[in-house]
Amino acid sequence: MIQRSLSIIEQVWPLQNPFIISRGGRLETRTVTVLLEQDDVVGRGECVPYGRYGETIASVTAQVEQLRERLETGLSRTQLQRIMPAGAARNAIDAALWDLEAKSTGRDVGQLSGLAWPSNISTVQTISILTPEEMGKKARALDHYPLLKVKLDAKQIIERVAAVHANAPKSKLLVDANESWTIDILNRVAAQLPQYGVLMIEQPLHADADESLADHDGLLPIFADESCHIRSDLDGLKGKYDGINIKLDKSGGLTEALALADAAKAQNYEIMLGCMLGTSLGIAPAMFLADRAKYVDLDPPSLVAKDREYPVHINKGRIATLSPSLWGGSTP
Repeated sequence: MIQRSLSIIEQVWPLQNPFIISRGGRLETRTVTVLLEQDDVVGRGECVPYGRYGETIASVTAQVEQLRERLETGLSRTQLQRIMPAGAARNAIDAALWDLEAKSTGRDVGQLSGLAWPSNISTVQTISILTPEEMGKKARALDHYPLLKVKLDAKQIIERVAAVHANAPKSKLLVDANESWTIDILNRVAAQLPQYGVLMIEQPLHADADESLADHDGLLPIFADESCHIRSDLDGLKGKYDGINIKLDKSGGLTEALALADAAKAQNYEIMLGCMLGTSLGIAPAMFLADRAKYVDLDPPSLVAKDREYPVHINKGRIATLSPSLWGGSTP
């Protein structure tokens, strides 16, 4: 019988600067890390519980704890998909199981999944919601980045985007409203955004009120974030969205995210690869999907004030590679 040991660790990570979106701001982020040890080999996985989906540190920890006996006696990734719903808790466990398998078998996650080892990834850099002047100043410091993501709410939309564009005129922009707009706001601003280098709009309307997108005929593609978590969500997006944002804390891990990416491509959705606000350990599994995405948003390592050992390094919007010592590497 397989014998493993499960550990669950809660951690707080201060941010370099306040992170502000339409739902509010934060000065730190909190993670749950799952450790699975078997025969002196430890697999690790990180997740970020998200209040928008009814998750807390306590609830996610409790979800993992409920599976302690089964995890410690050999629960597989395939079995995990059947007995635990998608979400942050499953993501942390799924990642730990991938990592443990890689270290135990001598085959890294790239070999196990059939995907290339992540390297030379271009990622966006995020600008939080501030005054137009402050956002312009942030953009000026990032004017050498090819792609910036601009967080927005329902106020001063054009003023904020225009300020970013004026201070980083060579950068293309993605705008993310995090469900804060109405269809009237979208119809009003959509035609103006392309002149500021905007390439797409992410989740403009609330996930429960996005039916009106079917009648929107703007020129910019619209990507679903809060409206898409797993494969079964894709049917409800037809006629409303052009692409989806895949996040492992929504899909419940890399295992489902791989299947979601395949299903999305088969249905002609563009893919954006995103993440919650965690550490390098949290984005490591997602990096294996980067080649399948049109846009990659994996910039948290540049947002936290302190990161993991063997961190992911971002230089001018580019990630050179993933250290096998951080996650997913094999043990000789």
